[in-house]
Amino acid sequence: MKRFIAVLAVVSVLASSMASAESTPSAGRGLLVTPLRDYIHVDPGKTANDKIGVGNLTSQAMDVTLSTQQFSVADYTYDYKFSAPKENWVKLQETQLHLAPGVSKEIPYTVAVPTKGAPGGHYFTIFASASVGGGKEIRAAEVLYVTVTGDLIQTSTIKKDELPRVSFGGNIPFSLDVRDTGNTHFFVYASGDLETWWSTGQASEEAHLLLPKTTRTVSSEIASPLLPGVYKAVYGYRTESGERTERSKFIVYLPVWSIVAFVGLCGLVALFVKKRKRSTN
Repeated sequence: MKRFIAVLAVVSVLASSMASAESTPSAGRGLLVTPLRDYIHVDPGKTANDKIGVGNLTSQAMDVTLSTQQFSVADYTYDYKFSAPKENWVKLQETQLHLAPGVSKEIPYTVAVPTKGAPGGHYFTIFASASVGGGKEIRAAEVLYVTVTGDLIQTSTIKKDELPRVSFGGNIPFSLDVRDTGNTHFFVYASGDLETWWSTGQASEEAHLLLPKTTRTVSSEIASPLLPGVYKAVYGYRTESGERTERSKFIVYLPVWSIVAFVGLCGLVALFVKKRKRSTN
């Protein structure tokens, strides 16, 4: 399950989703946490064991503190929100580390789910923090997606969709506000196409993770057709199980070159008519 990815920067593992994360120092210096994220399945009343790796990539000794919080996300933006654990399931074997320069250490931890633990997704973050010169604190983190087994419900719906009625060239963008109406997280893959007698090619599918009872805006593009005209766009997403949820809308495709060509043709016709009138006079 572990996927060790070296992150040579003093940043939060949540990257741009954590606006409060510290700025990145020079390459190869900082606090390292591996893996960035982990997906754990646990039966009610059972315990899962795992490890988090913490490394000191600076030239000075470092005292590191480990702590656990739960996280949720904001609708649409999916910005992370952290809070003290309401479900005190994650237990670290150590919470205080002294790391010499260039030294890393693996810290075991357990995820203990009570017998009455609700089936579905439960979300935690293990933070590693340390003080460096000038009183500055640096942090990195591992995100835990814990799934309690049982009656897992992976359902979703489109609350809102947007696609332009007229496109003047290039690929055709669309967006979907997708709500996870189930009790666990899962990936959706957005794509779309135009109904034509030739294939324009579907948009490349990009994975988006949904968390239960939240709404996320996902977007993609439909490949542009060869010719201007009125087309029926079919767009939506598929789930991990292959189920598709789609919307359709008619769109007028008028690339700039076709408008220029039409204006030029009108000009030529007008010039031809004018010359013809002169020749008949």
